[in-house]
Amino acid sequence: MEFDAALLALPVKMVLVAAIVVSGSLAAQKAGPFVGGLIATLPISAGPAYVVLAMDHGPAFIAESAVGSVSINAVTVIFAMTYAVLARRGAGGLGSIAGAIGVWLLAALAIRTMTPPLWFGLLVNAAALAVGVPLARRFSRVVIPASDGPRPVDLVLRALAVATLVGVLSVVSWHIGAVASGILALFPIVISSILVVTHRAIGGPAAGAVAASSVYGLAGFAAALTAVHLAAIPLGSAAALLIGLAICVMWNGMLFTLRLRRLRRVAAAA
Repeated sequence: MEFDAALLALPVKMVLVAAIVVSGSLAAQKAGPFVGGLIATLPISAGPAYVVLAMDHGPAFIAESAVGSVSINAVTVIFAMTYAVLARRGAGGLGSIAGAIGVWLLAALAIRTMTPPLWFGLLVNAAALAVGVPLARRFSRVVIPASDGPRPVDLVLRALAVATLVGVLSVVSWHIGAVASGILALFPIVISSILVVTHRAIGGPAAGAVAASSVYGLAGFAAALTAVHLAAIPLGSAAALLIGLAICVMWNGMLFTLRLRRLRRVAAAA
């Protein structure tokens, strides 16, 4: 009965997710690579996916799903840097995204087989960020040419992709378990679509800079997922997800403020 009710509510969920993705993607596309990377790592797709899971399952399921998501967040760091390297080497938009997603899928399969505990996920995140942050500093130093922004068809396809992910997750989460649902919830659809559109519009180096800049935001996302895991059972799914969202927003807001202050100091010195 609960599964049937979830299916009836599925179209509404998918439409709401599509609207969120369009608005978030527009904001990212109009910003520079650093701000675009921060926006891309806000829970634009993972957030709605987790809301769907919370509507369909209890707090214990959300807590266990977050453990899988913590580990896969480290894989997303690797995804971003793989794309940045391939894009800078002239692999093309489709080649770069195919290589990055291929790496993500292989690593996700390994994590699903291992079902690692939370401490392992945090350790892998620390290792990935220790390598990714220095690379991000190198690859994000790019002059971005002017762009007219995304075409309407790009936004439609992007929204459909994320809405489809949420629809699939809502159905298969009843069969694949909490850890696998947490992994699937973090499939990098939004950032992939932003990178592909950016690559086509203003070139590989610019798209690589956006990918590299997303690494900074992913550090805060790991902390947010850890908080969701710890808070879901004692406080409930809704409170846990709100805490996770607050951490993401505050972390990215702090990064943006620090970046703005640095740019002002550079401008004043010049």
